[in-house]
Amino acid sequence: MRGGRRQVESDFPHNPPMTMNLRLCLEVRNLIFKELTSSVRDEGPRVRELASRVRRELEIFKTRKLEPYKEVSGADAGSQILPLASRRYAVVSALVYTLPHGERYFRAPELLILPYTIPNDRFEGTLSLRRESKLFETACSFIDDGWRPQLLLVDGPLAFSDLLSRFGRERDRSRLVVAVNGLLERCGENGIILAGVVKRSSSRHIIHHLGLQEETDLSDSFLLLHALRPGERTGLFSTRAERPRPMGSTPEAIRHPIYSFYGRFSEDWSIPPLRLDLPDFSLSHLEDVAGYCYSSSFWNGVPLPILKADEEVRISKRFMSEIYAEAVARIGRLTGEVSLLAPFWGEGRWMGIY
Repeated sequence: MRGGRRQVESDFPHNPPMTMNLRLCLEVRNLIFKELTSSVRDEGPRVRELASRVRRELEIFKTRKLEPYKEVSGADAGSQILPLASRRYAVVSALVYTLPHGERYFRAPELLILPYTIPNDRFEGTLSLRRESKLFETACSFIDDGWRPQLLLVDGPLAFSDLLSRFGRERDRSRLVVAVNGLLERCGENGIILAGVVKRSSSRHIIHHLGLQEETDLSDSFLLLHALRPGERTGLFSTRAERPRPMGSTPEAIRHPIYSFYGRFSEDWSIPPLRLDLPDFSLSHLEDVAGYCYSSSFWNGVPLPILKADEEVRISKRFMSEIYAEAVARIGRLTGEVSLLAPFWGEGRWMGIY
């Protein structure tokens, strides 16, 4: 084998990807194994040291499993992109799922159409803003239409990072702030306890609070996975100054102070703690909220209302491919012209074209 490398002996499975060269598969496998093993050996002692320090310096509480609420709702939003060669189409929807009877509430979905002259990061940022806005607007309509759960869990943050100010248009950012303030006001006025559930937090608020930002590049959730035991939570902290700041140049800020804590609600070694965001008017219910989330997080460490809302609102690629195939067939019959529906190069396989 000239100019290459010798095949590495290994126990690689007998079913490597059919389109990939077997020797290259082995090279990739061995490289990943080597780097992961090296990282664990090199970083393991440091992670344990930092976790011990967190336990010493951070206020940690035990959480009891509680079921204090008769009616709890979970709100989530979903989106999926249909990448045609001409432009990108993205559909956004949101849904509220209420336990114990499984009622579903949703409003009409919306479509976002942007050309490829918009850079990918700006497109993704705009889509994220639209999805979050749709989530909070749907939750507002849910309350306006007379629903009164004791607890409303929103999939995602109530405390938004300044990163949001870097993406999207000013009107999209303003729309999100108006929607968040609208939900906060409605919940406060109607005595509804509100909490945001952040599953994939990459923030470093605890790291900065403990002065560790120069010592590690790890996130709060990863470090707390090793510092917290199942059923434990941190004390409250603020993700920003108590006096609200505008997001970027958005003139209207979030009107209620938001406080957060991390809770490890799963015994699974692979599931990091969740971050829960609570507005000031919900703080007196912190123990009940934490206890309910712990008692209902029996699948992947996620509270059941959020899990059910996520299942119902998710827009899969398979579903989008079925819609696309139906649209191609229908438009082809009506106009005889389907080339304008050509997929973006490389996307046609999952869309069912080739």
